[in-house]
Amino acid sequence: MLNISKNALLYTGIGLTVVVALYSLRYLFVGADSVDALSETDAFLKYLSGQEGTFWRDFAASQKPLYHLNEFAVVGHISAASVALLAGIIQFIPLIRTEAPLLHRASGYLYAFTAILGLALGAYISFALPMIGGTKTIISNVIGGAIGITFVLIAFVCIRNKQYLKHGQWMLRSYAILSAIVTVYLLIGVFSLLGLEAELGYGLAHMVCFPINIFVAEIIIRKSPSGFFAAAHPG
Repeated sequence: MLNISKNALLYTGIGLTVVVALYSLRYLFVGADSVDALSETDAFLKYLSGQEGTFWRDFAASQKPLYHLNEFAVVGHISAASVALLAGIIQFIPLIRTEAPLLHRASGYLYAFTAILGLALGAYISFALPMIGGTKTIISNVIGGAIGITFVLIAFVCIRNKQYLKHGQWMLRSYAILSAIVTVYLLIGVFSLLGLEAELGYGLAHMVCFPINIFVAEIIIRKSPSGFFAAAHPG
């Protein structure tokens, strides 16, 4: 029963990540105007809570001019991070690691490039816009981006040294940092339902999303020290 619950939670998380990544790729085709679509989230939150809210409509209205001023960086950040989220999922599919090593390696290089690009641009736009939420949001994004890039680089040092288990573990940690883009919007929704003021909720969500994701990643690593990362490379 416990395994069923864990698998259900895992597949729900994967499904949500895929949906968010694919939906976010609209920025690649529509550009900064894509932020307008976030306004629709208010209606969904109203359905859940029964309370009228304007956070996402206000967010889109305030950020759209700033997004246009930094359109290349914004579109690059969101598009690269979205591709990395999808490529990262391929990295952790056991069948691909064991039966399709070339696809595993190719998706790994794609993940590394897009993850580093997405994280670096995310750190940049946090102060270039600047993002709402104030200093705490900016600091959280810069630190999170730096940590995520460091984890990717450590993972590649490990694979060069044929430390396959450690490589997989550091890749998972880097993916945990990257997927905070999903967690942060879930947290903003929760804080909105709890009635927190928009800027406070946005800033708080950015402060806690990285620790939450890393905590989950460390649980996975410790609960499955070898099986989760088994046989990724023939040597």
